[in-house]
Amino acid sequence: MNGILLVDGYNVISSWPELAELKDSDLSHARDRLIAMLSEFQSLSDIRVMVVFDAHLVKNGVEVREDCQGVEVIYTKEGVTADNWIERYAVLHHMGTETKTIPLFVVTYDWLEQRIISSHGAYRVTPDELRQEILKLKKAGKRKFEGSYDPILLDQHISSSTKKLLEKWRRRKF
Repeated sequence: MNGILLVDGYNVISSWPELAELKDSDLSHARDRLIAMLSEFQSLSDIRVMVVFDAHLVKNGVEVREDCQGVEVIYTKEGVTADNWIERYAVLHHMGTETKTIPLFVVTYDWLEQRIISSHGAYRVTPDELRQEILKLKKAGKRKFEGSYDPILLDQHISSSTKKLLEKWRRRKF
């Protein structure tokens, strides 16, 4: 694993035009779309992705963690914002032994949040930077796939007598 990417979900949704537009009509669909994009990023980058969504206004809400398409999705509990959750995670990550071997990247536009997480050894990434990285990895992955595709044709692996028999069957009218 090359690191942990911790994403402030609603912050990113609000800052990416296609998700912001979707959010206005269907917030759930915007969340799902973001998770799908982050899942693809995770598979192309070998970086563990976690996305945090505010649920602090939900009465009697408890923290919920789910695995969605390989991405760890966290909904905060009542009274805890995504910023609070991310700050706490950054502090615990910094205090742990893994901080020296596994870098933590936090995606948010929130300036104060960027300052706080930086003071705990995490790297800040803006939503725009993440978006550019996703596009770059998708393009590189597509080129890699297109360049490595070597079709395996059946006629390269069967005898000439089998080819003749198959051709005879193909031409037969039923």
